[in-house]
Amino acid sequence: MQAGQSYRAGTRVRVPNGLASFLIPTGWRGEQLDNLAAVLLVSEKEAGFVLAFAILNQTEDELFALLGEPQPITDTLVFEPTGNVTRHGRKLTATYSAGTLTGRGVAVMGPDLQGILFLHGRPQKEPRPSRSLLDELADEVRFIQTKDGLPSP
Repeated sequence: MQAGQSYRAGTRVRVPNGLASFLIPTGWRGEQLDNLAAVLLVSEKEAGFVLAFAILNQTEDELFALLGEPQPITDTLVFEPTGNVTRHGRKLTATYSAGTLTGRGVAVMGPDLQGILFLHGRPQKEPRPSRSLLDELADEVRFIQTKDGLPSP
């Protein structure tokens, strides 16, 4: 990915600094942010956003603990945990709120302490549940295998 360039639905993108890639879902577009090592997804039809981050050098237990803490999205937007973190296979899930937004996080663990974290924020009154969107994203995660276990540039 290149910072500032937009990517359409159906495009497989790699999260910056990591080994994970995923497909941009139908009805969404993505771009890498200049000032953040993340992919931002925005919908063409609904309010809200998804941020995708690489998980580097975190054990599953460390990530489990991290997801139970407040998640700073911007300087003024922080997702506060609203429930327990749950574990299903290689996926960890958490729920959050921030003012009028509701949030959900899904982390997918991969090899060599690598993974990807999706954070979805949307207005609390938005009708579509984020569960299906994040599950769709998580189901399409693929990890790039490298010779030495380190991400290639």
